[in-house]
Amino acid sequence: MTFAALALPTLEAVPAAYAIRSGESFVRPLALSMLDSGVIVEADVQRRPKSEAALVAEALTRRWARITEGMRLFDWNLRIEQAPEGYFGDRTKSADHFWAMIQTTGGAVSCRHVCIGGAMQALEAVREGLGQTVLAALYDALNMLPTVCTPHFMLGLAEYMYWYGESNEAYAIDEAMQIHDVKTREELLTLTDFFTRSQFFAGMPEWAALPRRVLTRNQITRAANSDPLAREVVDAMTTIWGIACHYGPFADLRSGDVGADLIDFGLVVRWSEDDVAGRIIDDYAHQACEGEYLEASAVTPLKIVGGDLADWLKHMEATALLAKAVEHLLTIFMRDEFAAPKKLIRVLV
Repeated sequence: MTFAALALPTLEAVPAAYAIRSGESFVRPLALSMLDSGVIVEADVQRRPKSEAALVAEALTRRWARITEGMRLFDWNLRIEQAPEGYFGDRTKSADHFWAMIQTTGGAVSCRHVCIGGAMQALEAVREGLGQTVLAALYDALNMLPTVCTPHFMLGLAEYMYWYGESNEAYAIDEAMQIHDVKTREELLTLTDFFTRSQFFAGMPEWAALPRRVLTRNQITRAANSDPLAREVVDAMTTIWGIACHYGPFADLRSGDVGADLIDFGLVVRWSEDDVAGRIIDDYAHQACEGEYLEASAVTPLKIVGGDLADWLKHMEATALLAKAVEHLLTIFMRDEFAAPKKLIRVLV
């Protein structure tokens, strides 16, 4: 085992040199970079960690706890991992980069589920188009966070997995009829578990997955002035957009460069407990596991040397502030008054 002396000239009341275990791969240069950029602070070193890895973990745990403090719905855990060879295509070298990965506590897709259908219908009852408009704005905010599985996201998965990327099953039906050697659509649907668009939207309107802003600001304001629920929702949405417009920059959480499917979500926002979310998520996870996949809701490639990590953590503070505002809105939608009535099952003996 080798040791390296890490000079700390700017930390008062701490020995000028502190011997820590010399790690392999990216840990040592990452620790030095975190020290230079202020992610590792005096208190982290005073605890005398046993290794560079322990020092990095201590500093990141402290910083991440501050970022996520107060979160109630989103499940964000930070994992740092050196990027393996073969990722990023030709644009970057994995030896110079690492991944900042956000994962759920219990592993792939162990996050909470939030049902919004009852609240959306209540808003529609106040004024037609209000629920749809709120949902369109909410989806835009969720797109700024680690991946959230929404009806819109699930529709994209359905198109990808079941319908060859088409918006409906027409082409996929023709292909499946040839594969199963059947003559009619009805025969195919009877003999197989082929998934259709009508099954996807059973029990929910199409705008649940494809919402548009159909009301103007004045129309929304009038609706809010006429109903307590609408006023509370609009106020919460106004807070979200105030943060989105004035508290950035936000963390770049787009994960397309990693060259693998992500099979984790920070939250599942679904229409109702009996919708198709369970089937779609299970089918997607099974299919993704047959290829390259990562158990994460977001993966951000960062340079090991330099201030990338410090900047990303700073931007994650703004992202977390937005997430907490979104949580407030979602807790309104989760109230018992919007929950579907429980079905009673009578067993005769």
